Amino acid sequence: MLRAILNLIPIAHGKINIKANKIAYVPQRLPAVSGIPISVFESVSTGLLDGKITLFSKKTNKEKVFQALKQVQIDDLAVKSLAKLSGGQLRRVMIAKALVAKPDLLLLDEPTAGLDFNSQKRLFSTLQELKKSGVTILLITHELGGLSALVDRAVVLDRKAKKNISYFGKLPIPIELDPESHHSEELKAKVSESVLGLNS
Repeated sequence: MLRAILNLIPIAHGKINIKANKIAYVPQRLPAVSGIPISVFESVSTGLLDGKITLFSKKTNKEKVFQALKQVQIDDLAVKSLAKLSGGQLRRVMIAKALVAKPDLLLLDEPTAGLDFNSQKRLFSTLQELKKSGVTILLITHELGGLSALVDRAVVLDRKAKKNISYFGKLPIPIELDPESHHSEELKAKVSESVLGLNS
């Protein structure tokens, strides 16, 4: 779905209407960075490339990079090498790189993959601020976890039919569709309690 929105693959039928002026995409797979002599600042700067080699000379560009780093709470890592980052830090670098061009629409593929609890909390805080600022966020995930509080609408795709939508609406997802949308037993229990009206 994300690749279709980005016009990287053709859609089989229907149409996609996008009102955003700028779209940013953060893939699930983290880049291989071992041995690459590039800093966090330099990596995020590449999000501003527009065919003109004026990247590091403009003061405004430097300000945009630091603003993006601050948004994802890694401005203190600006001069650190990508090769020395943790998985959570590297994912936030990828998000900063997407944010530096000021997108209206942010596409995230499995943003919590490989993140520990603290990194997920920081990611939630970042996405919460982006949402408040008016950025539309579309994320693909198998486990919402702590991100569920950000979700206005959920779409559950039918795993078997591949072409059908099993659910479209607000959380919680109906219990009969829960196995299609969650892997975690703890999350299943929480959704079950919510559906049954057991949560306050």
